[in-house]
Amino acid sequence: MAQVTFYFNVRSREQALCQLVGKAIAQKLSVSVLAGSESAAYALDRLLWELPQTGFLPHCAADHPDAARTPVVVDHRVELMPARDALFNWTDGVPGGLDRYARILEIVDQSDEARAAARTRWRAYQAHGITPEAIDLLELAKQARP
Repeated sequence: MAQVTFYFNVRSREQALCQLVGKAIAQKLSVSVLAGSESAAYALDRLLWELPQTGFLPHCAADHPDAARTPVVVDHRVELMPARDALFNWTDGVPGGLDRYARILEIVDQSDEARAAARTRWRAYQAHGITPEAIDLLELAKQARP
């Protein structure tokens, strides 16, 4: 059964995604990022080339010939997504194939709309027998300050 973690109170979903994907790569984890559409996958592709500013996060699409040996796969076609250590869900719903991932990560910004959608996904994970974990990134940032 996958471990599901919701990172909430995020100021910038995009920046949080890049930071968390970077941490996963540093831990030698294989990562998938599931986008909700082809245009969202393209936007994520551009983002991962641009952030962090001192480098990029190596990634490709699920149907790319190098996907099996690339640390990060970004795609909108869930049926093509390979089994990986972690899946970042960048969609509005609960992805299929939950058993293919050790961890599923959700990043939720501070908007009321995003919070409401996250609550719906939280309940959907519970309906699949998964008890999600919540991490408040705003609170963590406060604790990290001297």
